[in-house]
Amino acid sequence: MSVRGPEVVGVSTITFRHRPLDEALQLIAALGAVETELGAIPDVVDHVPVPFDGNVDPYLALLRGHGLRAGAVNADIGDINDPDYDREALRVRAEPLLRLAAATGGSLIVNCGRQSWEDFVDEEADLAAVGENLTFLGALSAGRGVRLLVEVLHHRRWIHTTARADQLLAMVDPSVFGLVLDTAHLGASEEDVVAWAAAHADRVERVHLRDAVPGDLNVGIGRGTVDFAGVIRALESRGFTGSYILELETHDVEEADREADALRSRQLVTAMLEQAG
Repeated sequence: MSVRGPEVVGVSTITFRHRPLDEALQLIAALGAVETELGAIPDVVDHVPVPFDGNVDPYLALLRGHGLRAGAVNADIGDINDPDYDREALRVRAEPLLRLAAATGGSLIVNCGRQSWEDFVDEEADLAAVGENLTFLGALSAGRGVRLLVEVLHHRRWIHTTARADQLLAMVDPSVFGLVLDTAHLGASEEDVVAWAAAHADRVERVHLRDAVPGDLNVGIGRGTVDFAGVIRALESRGFTGSYILELETHDVEEADREADALRSRQLVTAMLEQAG
C-alpha cells in the first residue's frame, strides 16, 4: 500500500460557512489544501445559493485566484423520499448545479431524503422514491459528464441508520452514484463507523470528516467518539483513491479560533494518512 500525501486532504467551504466565499477560499488555501468543496445547502451555507442561477464564471475566477480545485458541489436537492416529488422540479433544481460541477471538474453531492426520520408513506414506498429519483438524477449527471455522489446516511435525515442505508445501496446499482461516507453522521447515529467504512469501501468515493458524540454531529475532530485512524486504515487498505474532506461545521469552537482548529484538524488527518500507509 503506497502512502498518499496531504494533497488528498481537502477542506469544504462549509468549514468557514459564516465567511464570504472569497474569504473562505483564501483561508482554505492558507491551510495548505489544494482541494475544496463548494457548499450549496441553504440551511447550512449559501456559498452557492440554491436555487442556483447557473452563472459559473465567478466561481471559476475565485478558484483560480486561490489556486484551488473544487472536487465537488455539495447541494441540497430536497425531499427525494417524497413519492410525489415532481421530477421536473428536480431537474430544474439540479441542472444549474450540474453546470457548476461540470465547469469546475468536480462531482455533485446530494442528500438522501428530507430532514425528518418520519416516513412520507412507509419505508418501502419511501425507499423506492429515493431509488427512482437518484436513478433519474444519475442519468442527468452522466449526461453532463458529472459523477453523482450521495451522502446516503445523514443523522438528521430520513436515512439515518446503516440498516436503511444498506437497503438503498442494495437497491441501486453502483454505476448510478458513488457513496459519500460522513464520519459525523455515523457517529451521531451511534453506528460503527470503521465497520461500515470497511463493508462499503468498494463504493466509497469521498469522505467527509467531522467528529461526533451520540446525537451531536457538530463536534471538532478529536473531541468526539469517531475513530478517524481506524476509518482511514480501513479505506486505504482496501484501495480507496478518493479525497478526505474536512467539513468542520463545528459548534464547539469560537469563530475566532476556527482557522487554528481547522489547521490542527488537517495536520491530525494528514498524520493519520501517513501512518496508514
